Amino acid sequence: MTKLTFYGGVDTIGGNKILLEDKGTKIFLDFGMNFKEQMNYFTEFMPMRKCACISDLIELGLLPDIKGIYRQDYCKHMNLDYKTQNSIDGLLVSHAHIDHIGYIHFLRKDIPVYVSPESKAVMDLFENTAPSGSYHEYSEMKPGFKLIKKVKGDGYKRADSRDGTESRDINVFSYENPFKIGSLTITPYRVDHSLPGATGYIIETSSGNLVYTGDLRFHGRHRFWSDNFVHHASKSEPVAVITEGTRISNTEKRSESYVQNESSKLLNEKKGIAIANFPIRDTDRLLTFYNTSVDNNRILVIEARQAMLLDLLDSVGVDELPKSNDKNIRIFMPKKSWGIIGRCEFPKEIIAQDYTQSTEKEYLERKNIITAEEIRQNQEKYLMFMNYFQLNNLIDIKPKKESIHIRSICEPFSDEMELDEKRVRNWLDRYGLSPAHQIHSSGHASGDDITSMIKEMNPKILYPIHTEKPEVFDFFKKRTKVKYGTEYQF
Repeated sequence: MTKLTFYGGVDTIGGNKILLEDKGTKIFLDFGMNFKEQMNYFTEFMPMRKCACISDLIELGLLPDIKGIYRQDYCKHMNLDYKTQNSIDGLLVSHAHIDHIGYIHFLRKDIPVYVSPESKAVMDLFENTAPSGSYHEYSEMKPGFKLIKKVKGDGYKRADSRDGTESRDINVFSYENPFKIGSLTITPYRVDHSLPGATGYIIETSSGNLVYTGDLRFHGRHRFWSDNFVHHASKSEPVAVITEGTRISNTEKRSESYVQNESSKLLNEKKGIAIANFPIRDTDRLLTFYNTSVDNNRILVIEARQAMLLDLLDSVGVDELPKSNDKNIRIFMPKKSWGIIGRCEFPKEIIAQDYTQSTEKEYLERKNIITAEEIRQNQEKYLMFMNYFQLNNLIDIKPKKESIHIRSICEPFSDEMELDEKRVRNWLDRYGLSPAHQIHSSGHASGDDITSMIKEMNPKILYPIHTEKPEVFDFFKKRTKVKYGTEYQF
């Protein structure tokens, strides 16, 4: 008998954590954070307590209360059971969005993690640039401190007692090449989504084949990937399918071509800067705006993290994207700390001290970096990526009349995001960039496409998750109403 227990993605979008058990083998399908649920309790001004993060998240129902699966150093510090042996044989990552990988940081290092090459590259980016990364390795938590004399001056300083790192067991698979975890045979398939490396799985269990779609779409640049996955999933005659349903009640399916064409119409003959906000790790959208820039005789300005992602993906053989040193790309270096970037009276080694991350220092040496002052002087030459955490750079750029702002992200879906939107509008109004032009293509399949996919796969049991409207799946009579923490057998 094969069992499924859903610890996330139930009646909500994101936070997938699905436990699959078969003949003594236990694996998780994703281990993500649900933004909406987490924002019910934590904010920027009341963050999660690091000293009690796992116990707090279990108490609030954001992490499953399963002994033996969490980091032993954290559990020991939080007076949780840290001696129970690990019982999880692996974790399959569908893709590297935070709502699917965000809580991996809390898992034991001896749980093997299976990822696609591109997902590994995105996780490498997090590891190198995000303080809360820790997807590949982490410093062991060792509370306490020792007193060490200062090198200069009198007195003592507090020294961090953490030393050394713990490495996770990361396994990179090849698409359509089966691999085994215990009693399970798993075949990963590339699917199209708004992030490179998205994967759907066909899992051979003792009770028949289980299909897990992860997140996918059929209107993107690589529809044939998703079509190929559905074809093989259908041929496998699945007993059960776990499907996403983010947009099950939405029929809109605008493509990347739509985004490019509509953006080009806006850019035509505009004399100011064009600013675009799109998901920072969505390389399909980056390519769309790269093409838009070239078609309109402009240069695309990206930030250092995007340049690093292009380099990481290039290193694993992704060849359809521009290189970070492309002649039509500039890497923006914003003012930080003392804000002396671009000032010729300061030597390079002094300027570099403004940038704390080693990755920033690396790209600081690139020949194609650009500053706000350079952009301000020739605004009509650039289409610039700028998310809503970077709007303070408008103070230095000072957009001219006929500048435009393209919003290529989803609409806000929470009260907190609505408050952020008010702040964003203040910035856009201040610099003549309102109203923002909404030009977006979703990373999730439309309701029509999801319905067609399910009918083609025709499972004996359907488990819809990653949706706020599971009732819409009632068209499929073999639909199971999933409940949090309930065990299902098939």
